[in-house]
Amino acid sequence: MANIRLSPSQAILLSYAVLISVGTALFLLLPTTIRSVSPVDALFTVTSAVTVTGLIVLDTQRDLTFLGQCLLLLLIQIGGLGYMTLTTFLLITLGKRIGLRERLVLAEALNYPGVYGLVRFLKRVVVFVLLSEGVGFLLLYLLWIDRFGPEGALFPALFHSVSAFNNAGFSLFSDNLIPFRGDVATNLIVSALIIVGGIGFFVINDLYLFLKGKVPRLSTHTKLVLTVSSGLIVLGWVGLLMTEAFHRDGLWSLGWKERILSTLFFSISSRTAGFNTFDTSLLSESSVFLIMLLMFIGASPGSTGGGVKTTNFAVLVLAVLSYIRGRAEAVVFSRSLTQEHVRRAMVVTSLGFMYIALVNLIIDRVEERDFLSTLFEVVSAFSTVGLSVGNGNGLSFSAELSPISKVLIVITMLVGRVGVLSFAIALIGRETESRVRHPEARLLL
Repeated sequence: MANIRLSPSQAILLSYAVLISVGTALFLLLPTTIRSVSPVDALFTVTSAVTVTGLIVLDTQRDLTFLGQCLLLLLIQIGGLGYMTLTTFLLITLGKRIGLRERLVLAEALNYPGVYGLVRFLKRVVVFVLLSEGVGFLLLYLLWIDRFGPEGALFPALFHSVSAFNNAGFSLFSDNLIPFRGDVATNLIVSALIIVGGIGFFVINDLYLFLKGKVPRLSTHTKLVLTVSSGLIVLGWVGLLMTEAFHRDGLWSLGWKERILSTLFFSISSRTAGFNTFDTSLLSESSVFLIMLLMFIGASPGSTGGGVKTTNFAVLVLAVLSYIRGRAEAVVFSRSLTQEHVRRAMVVTSLGFMYIALVNLIIDRVEERDFLSTLFEVVSAFSTVGLSVGNGNGLSFSAELSPISKVLIVITMLVGRVGVLSFAIALIGRETESRVRHPEARLLL
C-alpha cells in the first residue's frame, strides 16, 4: 500500500469515497434515525452531506435523532472544507512537516495555484471558515431567541450557519426556510454566508491581503469572480421576477416584499446552496429552467459550491464574443486569456453537459417520470445545490426514485463535488504530452 502512487485527483476522489463509506457505516450502526432506513438511503444522505449538496430522502427534522443531526453537521463541515484540507491542517497544528506530494494534493483540493505560500493560505482558510461560521451562528442565535427560546435557538443557529457557509442547503426544519420567507434579517444573514462560502477561498485570501496592504491590487481572478458573481445574482433576481410575472400559483401569489425577498434569495441560493423560502414545485416552468441554468454555472473555484464554476462560464462567454468580433485574443480587465484557459473552460463545460445528459437519459428511461423534474434533480446533484421540485411530502424528488437511480444521483453528487474534469482524470489518467505533431485537418464547420 505504501508503494501505491496516487495522482492529486485520485487522492482527492479516494478521500471523499473513504469519508462517505465511513460516514455511511456510522449512520447505519449508530442510533441516528428514528425509523429504520435502507442502506441506499443512508448512503444517499451521507453523500449529500459530504458533498454539501442538500438533496434529502430523509426528513432531517422528523427522521433523524439529535445524534444523527450532529453527525450530519460534522459531515457537512468536513465535506465543505475537504478531508485533505482538515487532515493537513491538523498535521501542521501538531508540528508535522508535509512533503511535496501532500502539498500538491492540497493545492488541487483548494484550487490553489502552485505550492508557494500554501501553508499560510491553509491557515487563513481554516481561521476564516471558523470565524464566518461563528459570526453567522451568533447573529442567527440572537435573531431566533424570540422564536425558539435561549436553549432552543442554539443548535438550529449553529446548524444553519455551518450549512449556509458550506453551501449545503440542509435545514433542521421540514419546510426548509419557508417560515422565514418574510424575515429580512434571516434572509440577509443566510444569503451573506452563502455568498462568502461560494466565492472561493483564493478570492477571500486575495481580498484579505489587499485590505491589509500586502498586495497592491486585486488579482484578475478575484475581479472576475466578484464581477460575474454579482452579475449573476442581479440577472437571476431580475430574471425570476420576469419568469414569475403574473404566475398566480407561484411567487406572484405573494406580496411585493416577500416576492422580492424570495426571488433574490432564490437567485443567490440556486447557484450554490439549495436553501429555499418558497416551494420550488409551484414555480413556473420557465423559472425552473432559469434556476437550472444558474445551478449549472454554480459557484466559484476553490469554494464550497459546485457547478462548472463562474470563471469557466465567463471565459467561454468572453472567448465567444472575441471570436464573433474577429479579435485574435479574448481579454478580461486588460489581460489576455490563454488558449489553456479557453480549452479548460470548454472541456469542463462540455463534460458537465454530456454527463448530465447521459445520467438524465438513464434515470428518465428507468423511472419514466416527468422529464423536467428529473433533469432538475440531476443538475442539482451535479452542481451540489440541493434544490428539488420535491416529492410532495417535504423530501427531494430523489425520494421517489428506485435504488438504482438513487445510486446514480449519489455518483453524480460525488462527481460534482470532486469536479467533473478531476473525476475524469482520476479514472482515466492524464497522458504525458506528446512531441508528435500531425498534419492539420481540413473541415467544414
